[in-house]
Amino acid sequence: MGLKFSLPLILALVIVSGCASTQKLTYFNDIAAAAGADSLSRMQQLKIQPGDILQITITTLDKEVSQIFNPNIAVSGPAAGNGMEQGYLVDSTGNISLPVIGKINVKDKTTAAINDLVSQELEKTVRNAYVSTRLVNFRISVLGDVARPGSFRIGAERASLLDALSMAGDLNVTAKRDDIMIIREVNGIKTYASINLNDSKTLSSPYYYLSNNDVIYVKPGPDRKFATSKTIQLLPAIIGVISLITTIVILSK
Repeated sequence: MGLKFSLPLILALVIVSGCASTQKLTYFNDIAAAAGADSLSRMQQLKIQPGDILQITITTLDKEVSQIFNPNIAVSGPAAGNGMEQGYLVDSTGNISLPVIGKINVKDKTTAAINDLVSQELEKTVRNAYVSTRLVNFRISVLGDVARPGSFRIGAERASLLDALSMAGDLNVTAKRDDIMIIREVNGIKTYASINLNDSKTLSSPYYYLSNNDVIYVKPGPDRKFATSKTIQLLPAIIGVISLITTIVILSK
């Protein structure tokens, strides 16, 4: 008789604990009560910093002139040995040197602003030139309690925190979702921010969209040490065996 009552009790406890753990595993728990949209104009645009490598392509109607502006430039210095693409390395003062044009300052400028700046300089000597600029060494690092920590290259100009976590195989079940640390360097100064993935306001944070060389650190939760124990790892199998035995005993009566 006690066994018959114990089975519903066990099932109830499993359901309750499952609901509680789901709250800890999901993102943006308040999203059901939040609605709206964020304008693209409010999203932070990527700004160029010293150490960035730019690929600037200048196209004109004259192929020979285009060749002058688009030589095969190899990046010099430490970056050249790390398999980086060819391009213009932004020096410590924020300058790059272009053929014919000479030095231009690109620090804190977007790629669109650099296109306009280079086009204005080209108008002095070349007509109807098309300029395209992209950042080719956009990388972020994800460390801590994730499935695949590491450094990841970003092919686009914009990547979000969720994009980075996806590249790292998502958070482990033991990770803290309400205290993700993002380390960012701007003008030689490191800044730190704590991001709460349980709060939909994170989507409007200036740290939601990442900058070049951002470091994301996912802190392990208090359950981390229990999740690594052999007993906890075998717990699902143990519960399954107990449930099977309980079912057999009940059906045999």
